[in-house]
Amino acid sequence: MKQRDQLEQFILDRRDAFDDAVPGLKAWGEISKELDRRKHKKHILWRAIGVAASVLILLMSGALMGRHYTQQQYAEAPLEKVAPEYAQLEKQYQEEINQKYAQLASFNKVGVVDQDLAQLDEVMKELKEELLVAPRGKEMEIVESLLNSYQAKVAILERVLERIQPTSPNSEKGESKDEISI
Repeated sequence: MKQRDQLEQFILDRRDAFDDAVPGLKAWGEISKELDRRKHKKHILWRAIGVAASVLILLMSGALMGRHYTQQQYAEAPLEKVAPEYAQLEKQYQEEINQKYAQLASFNKVGVVDQDLAQLDEVMKELKEELLVAPRGKEMEIVESLLNSYQAKVAILERVLERIQPTSPNSEKGESKDEISI
């Protein structure tokens, strides 16, 4: 402690001499250069960060726009894009379903199958959505499931039409299909 007190006393006694000392212009020039260099480094760093952020934003927006465009194309005709050979088959099933549904409507029995068809439509909608994001290799499996759903719709409509339509001359006389005439 004594040594510190002596140092403090020495500084206090010669304070005026310390305050009179001014660094030379060369020292101030070196300090100024160092500050400018640091400021310049910070400026370059911030500029590089800005450029990197701009590039990242451009890439992300391009990727998002590309994804949206691709999904929009697939949403319009997913089966045509993924499996063009099955697209014609899908159209044929749609035409057959529409034809059988129109026949069913002519008998005023549409309400009988609407619930079943609505369930199948929901399954098909989910399959089409799944087809949009399916990993490579899984697409054909989903396409086959989709075509099976079309086949199920056709089968339901055919079964209902068979039960409603008179198929043989005996059915007009009131005999059922299960009865045998003697």
